[in-house]
Amino acid sequence: MLKYGEQEMRRPVEIEFAANLHPDQDKKGTFYLLQIRPIVDSKDVLDEDLAQIPDEQVVLRSDKSLGHGVMNDIYDIVYVKTEGYSASNNQAIAWEIEKLNRQFLDEGKGYVLVGPGRWGSSDTWLGIPVKWPHISAARVIVEAGLTNYRVDPSQGTHFFQNLTSFGVGYFTVNAYMNDGVYNQEYLDAQPAVQETKFLRHVRFEQPMVVKMDGKKNRGVVLMPDGGQG
Repeated sequence: MLKYGEQEMRRPVEIEFAANLHPDQDKKGTFYLLQIRPIVDSKDVLDEDLAQIPDEQVVLRSDKSLGHGVMNDIYDIVYVKTEGYSASNNQAIAWEIEKLNRQFLDEGKGYVLVGPGRWGSSDTWLGIPVKWPHISAARVIVEAGLTNYRVDPSQGTHFFQNLTSFGVGYFTVNAYMNDGVYNQEYLDAQPAVQETKFLRHVRFEQPMVVKMDGKKNRGVVLMPDGGQG
């Protein structure tokens, strides 16, 4: 049970259970699984002021984030191309993301996912209508507002239970309003592992470190080279 739980949640888990046993009878006992949840490792504890990290060292910065802890094993980022973006293509974008997500699941890898509007919205004009299985390999999900596409953020409400259960970060960034940082120029300058009509997939040789302060609702995704390259 613990083995399968760790495989599905991608981190060690703990369970609560109850059992009815009949030691004095020739009967099998009954096992009841009550709860399963990820274990918060000591390495996930963050003791750092993220506001002191220079913008030049981050790919993403959010002052409206969900999640807490540090991730240092993410090499991939998938983002929706903003040039020529139209909400009329949101359903097609969702299909492309589902296909890429399956590849990450098959490879056992996680990634950062960035796109405009509300992730998981049933209204395709307000966001990309993915379901949780379509983005389940993402370790950080980012709602990045655009100057010509301004939608009130969902802040993860469509996937809140999954975010908390699987330890996934959720960032809201509106860089055009000086609300956070989204350094897409940096990403555009990197070679793409895959590029579709609507998406771009970049893989780094060194990991992007993700730091999230749940008490202050701040989060950053650092450049692999610390902004030196």
